[in-house]
Amino acid sequence: MSFHQDLDNMTREMNAASLEVEYMKKTPVLNLILEQKNVKFKGGKKYEGQMDTDTTEDTAQDYSVNEALTHGSKDTTEEYSFRRKYSQVPITIDFEEDLENALETQDHTQLHNLAKHKVKKAQEAMRLHLRKKIYGAASDSSKEIQGLNSALIPDATYGNITRTYSSNVANFWQPANNAYTSSTYASARTLSIQALQGWVDPLQDLENGGGKFVVIVGNTLFLALKSEAQALSRPVEMNVGGTWKYGIEEMTIDGMRIMKDPFLQTAYNTAMGQTTGSAGSLDRRLYCLNVPDWYFMVHPKDNFRLTSFFDQSQIAGAPRFDLARVFLSGNLICLHPNRSLYFSNVTP
Repeated sequence: MSFHQDLDNMTREMNAASLEVEYMKKTPVLNLILEQKNVKFKGGKKYEGQMDTDTTEDTAQDYSVNEALTHGSKDTTEEYSFRRKYSQVPITIDFEEDLENALETQDHTQLHNLAKHKVKKAQEAMRLHLRKKIYGAASDSSKEIQGLNSALIPDATYGNITRTYSSNVANFWQPANNAYTSSTYASARTLSIQALQGWVDPLQDLENGGGKFVVIVGNTLFLALKSEAQALSRPVEMNVGGTWKYGIEEMTIDGMRIMKDPFLQTAYNTAMGQTTGSAGSLDRRLYCLNVPDWYFMVHPKDNFRLTSFFDQSQIAGAPRFDLARVFLSGNLICLHPNRSLYFSNVTP
């Protein structure tokens, strides 16, 4: 059997079997979306649809005998549209690596299972790349997957809908129930259990599907809330529903589900283009997400797909190595930004 066929046989099943764990369960936001079964494998040109933005209560009329009745209608629908975004991670094995790790002819030993190692590294690279994008603020027109900040920074155009706080344009689509401007969401705030309750409570529109909130913070803010609860003798339930793997912890305080994402720490600021100690620093971020509103859209044909390894030396003038790629096509979208919140400058 050829080396290239060996590569396909050794990597195909492994990539499919570990997909969910490697790409999603290590990342809190995607794990929460998995809980809601909101990972959608969808084709089409774009991710688009219609939403109901308002009530028709103002068409109601109180009337008396012989009074003319009013009539008319009110259009409360709005169209959103999200582009599909594309990512890939290349996997290369050059001919020297191939020869150095080939099976011995007699005892069939192998120095290193190179194919398995390379594919695992590519899986982890895609996960790390996706983790950064989830906390990013890519625009509708950019090539990057749109993250939480794309939806939750006021006034940023999102889903092809322009939002303008000062002129009340698309208030229904602004984050945090249109309570913050493009500058006040970054105002300095001091975290406490009481403050957190005050931030979360206005978002809990239970009548219209709100209320399944998860607060996501980094280690510094997580420990501050835990310490305050313990000092006040508030009951703290840890890891409700099971113990989280991959260093992810959560607790419940006064009915609020609070999750720690290890990525939200100063060590990763440089990778995100942030400055430690300023608004936007990962350790100062706080997210309140109404989880059912969030969807991870993935194209069925680029569902973290691992291609076959191809011998590049078959191409005239090309060097000698084997190449495969992991492909992802999709986007992270929120269909009700007004029920979620992001603060970028929170300290204990």
